[in-house]
Amino acid sequence: MKAREQFRRREFLKTITGALSLFAVTTHVLSALVEAAEGDSRPVKRDPAQLRRLLDGMDARGYQFWSVPRKDAEFLHLLVKATRARNVLELGTSQGNSAVWMGLALEETGGRLTTIEIDKERYDAARGHVSEAGLSQRITLINGDAHVEVAKLGGPFDFVFMDADKEGQMDYFKKLYPKKLTPGGILAVHNAIRQAGSMKDYLEMIRKHPHFDTVTLSLTMDDGICVSYRHRAS
Repeated sequence: MKAREQFRRREFLKTITGALSLFAVTTHVLSALVEAAEGDSRPVKRDPAQLRRLLDGMDARGYQFWSVPRKDAEFLHLLVKATRARNVLELGTSQGNSAVWMGLALEETGGRLTTIEIDKERYDAARGHVSEAGLSQRITLINGDAHVEVAKLGGPFDFVFMDADKEGQMDYFKKLYPKKLTPGGILAVHNAIRQAGSMKDYLEMIRKHPHFDTVTLSLTMDDGICVSYRHRAS
């Protein structure tokens, strides 16, 4: 009886060991396939001190260009990485603060950002900052009205950050959903606390939408970002 139990135990261990080996090989192959699909995501070599000066400078001038605060930009950076976003759209570039932070995150995911700004002065400032950050090959800047330009874009996008005119959120949503926002994609809307009244129709709609999970977060304890996740089955 004891010998039979030992035999069964040895056979069990052999099976488990084989299965684990197969799992390890399969995981390695899948990882290689994912890396091949994502392409070369290695970041451009940068002088850390120079990049820090650029980010600090944009943050200091943020009030002049209506840029997102540093904490919100850092949150977007983290969110792009966490969702492994590959095709990102931004409405309202301002001076490029959030674009640069998201672009740096996209270097890890191997993705790209398209960002639209209507104001020529802010667009020119953003273009200079993107170039200084070494992200010109990863970020496409468009100078134009986002309501017009979004309709021209092919998409689909798996991450969209909306920081343009607050009264226009419903129009942007209609142009993006469902065809230009992938299932499992993210919609992030800035100023969802301080300017909630200007986009009340959008906020009420997205919170009740059956195909989205929505939460409003505040990192500054002053304003916030409305983040919505599109269900993969929708």
